Amino acid sequence: MKNNKLEKNLEKARINLYSILAILIVIIPEYLAELIYTFEVSRHKDVLPNEGDAWEKDTELKLSKMNIYELRLMAKKLSIHGYSSENRNSLIRRINRTSKNRIKWKSLKIGKISNTL
Repeated sequence: MKNNKLEKNLEKARINLYSILAILIVIIPEYLAELIYTFEVSRHKDVLPNEGDAWEKDTELKLSKMNIYELRLMAKKLSIHGYSSENRNSLIRRINRTSKNRIKWKSLKIGKISNTL
């Protein structure tokens, strides 16, 4: 009889221990992760602009929207050597740098032509 009561008490204690462990291991970290996520989302209220003027004017936004195939085609049009072995991020950097240099070069040419006229 005492042994039976002792087994029941041990079983209840084991169940209580497992439920406390479940709360400590699963529920509390889930709750903390949710709190951290909501805090991060509330901190970064900036959203990407809709596809409009900003997407048409900013070359970085245009390039970020392109897939690797489109980026490689653009690199080929810009005569960038070694574009096929580069990853997406470095290709975006090179295309952006090259297009900025070309814009500067064109503006310098137009400035020189207008100065000579």
